[in-house]
Amino acid sequence: MSTTSGTKSRGMKFAEEQLQRHGWSQGKGLGKKEDGIAQAIKAKLKQDNAGVGHDPSKEFTNHWWSQLFNKTAASLVVETGKDGVKMKTQAKDTSKPYLNKELNFIFYQTVNKNYQHK
Repeated sequence: MSTTSGTKSRGMKFAEEQLQRHGWSQGKGLGKKEDGIAQAIKAKLKQDNAGVGHDPSKEFTNHWWSQLFNKTAASLVVETGKDGVKMKTQAKDTSKPYLNKELNFIFYQTVNKNYQHK
């Protein structure tokens, strides 16, 4: 488990001492049958900045502006009459139900907002 330059780093010395404490010796492989790896694993630097599950092609395949335009256009209603062309939007219920726990928190914050300890 020595490095190529002949000198061992502090971490490599520690790792080798731990392995020797458990019965390993230089040149042997790891494992019960000593047929495992005999060289130290070298860490690799991660050069990209993408995380797990990142799809680099998504910015080219996800056309959010097209989806937004289609969604907005679907909610418009155009009416023609003797007064001309009128545009209306379809009303949607955007309210969401609150849980009692959320309402209690909002109520508490509203009531105690102006209260200051003296």
